[in-house]
Amino acid sequence: MNARMGRRIMMTMLLAAGCTSGGGGAGSNQASLPTGGTGAGGAGAGVSTGGEPATGGAAASGAGGTGSTGSAGTAGNGSYGGAGGAWASAGAGGGGGAAATTGGGGVAGTGWLTPPAFPPALAAPEGATVKLHAHAVGAQIYTCTASAATNADGGAGADAGATTYAWVLKAPDAKLYDASGTQVGTHGAGPSWTWRDGSVANGAKVAEVAAPTGDAITWLLLRVVSTTGTGLLSDVTYVQRLDTAGGRAPATGCDASTVGTDTRADYSADYYFYTGGGAAAWLTAPEVPGDIAVPNDVKLAVHDHAIGVQIYNCAASGGADAGSGATTYAWTFKAPDALLYDMTFTPVAMHGAGPSWTSSDGSSVVGAQIARVDAPLVDAIPWLLLKEVSTTGPGLFSDIAFVQRVNTWGGVAPATGCDASTVNTLIRVPYSADYYFYVSINQG
Repeated sequence: MNARMGRRIMMTMLLAAGCTSGGGGAGSNQASLPTGGTGAGGAGAGVSTGGEPATGGAAASGAGGTGSTGSAGTAGNGSYGGAGGAWASAGAGGGGGAAATTGGGGVAGTGWLTPPAFPPALAAPEGATVKLHAHAVGAQIYTCTASAATNADGGAGADAGATTYAWVLKAPDAKLYDASGTQVGTHGAGPSWTWRDGSVANGAKVAEVAAPTGDAITWLLLRVVSTTGTGLLSDVTYVQRLDTAGGRAPATGCDASTVGTDTRADYSADYYFYTGGGAAAWLTAPEVPGDIAVPNDVKLAVHDHAIGVQIYNCAASGGADAGSGATTYAWTFKAPDALLYDMTFTPVAMHGAGPSWTSSDGSSVVGAQIARVDAPLVDAIPWLLLKEVSTTGPGLFSDIAFVQRVNTWGGVAPATGCDASTVNTLIRVPYSADYYFYVSINQG
């Protein structure tokens, strides 16, 4: 991988990990362990402003009411639009709460398996669907750790700086509950999740985004790297940690006198367990509408998952000089800017203007759109079929004939924020997608 690729990967990984100021929030699907009593389903809530790319109207799913039968939550009206705002997509309404059981809370309705709105960087790849949802209540355990400062030569000699101390995550320790408040498992070091049937899933973090609230631990997408047992977690491929509350390391209390000691930070979160989209399905062509189906004389060669942004420019049109009356303003598409990841979430390519895709082996393909269909998700850019117009090589992309863009999240241009004061300014709208690359059968 060349130096330019390395720099782009590092910069875009920071972007994909949510290293921006602020960020819109999402309504909670279930913020704490259900308790008894009568309650109505929560409505999808609008988000705060301040992140990238736009102000507002994004919302998450409402939670089902607790206790005796509650009314259903209303759907959030999601948006990626507006200047300076939030990332969340439209949220589904929470189901009504069912009658409470002895000592337990109400049961959430059909919305239980519907995640709240989340940033595109946390979307699971094509083919993955939610199988289980568990609400975690417990603690994040941190150890006070000393780090010896180094000198200019990388050593720890007399000219090295002072030793620093920081709380370092050791492990989570939480109980997992279903919609009725019944414990169904535990969450511990690894990270790992253990279901009550004995099955275990072990994960590795692949994407991270700051929580909408500043006092909560981050939201995550994790890839399952191994499982044991034959129960419900045995076929899980991805896990999302969303709707976090608390759990952050203390800001103080770690110093020379407390090195090696642990502290527990109470937290709660919702974990969504996905099945499908794993190794067995990674190189299986996706099911798509006929309008963007590939010809019969090609075969699938490469599948990559993209995380990045769609870049828009605020453009003016019309006006007296153009002889068409009042000037109008609109966000116009400029280019994508994304990293492509393989099934282990290792960066393997870049996606940029053209549109073009450049592999880490130096080969590239430029495509032209020949068909498009609306995305199934609200506020997601369309699904596309593109035909190769040029390639460079040799390498992985040198023989590509067609490209499909599917499973899109986000990326839609803002509805507001483009006017006379913002002409020729750019906005970067987070998105993710799956790209499938096809070669001619005669070339394969």
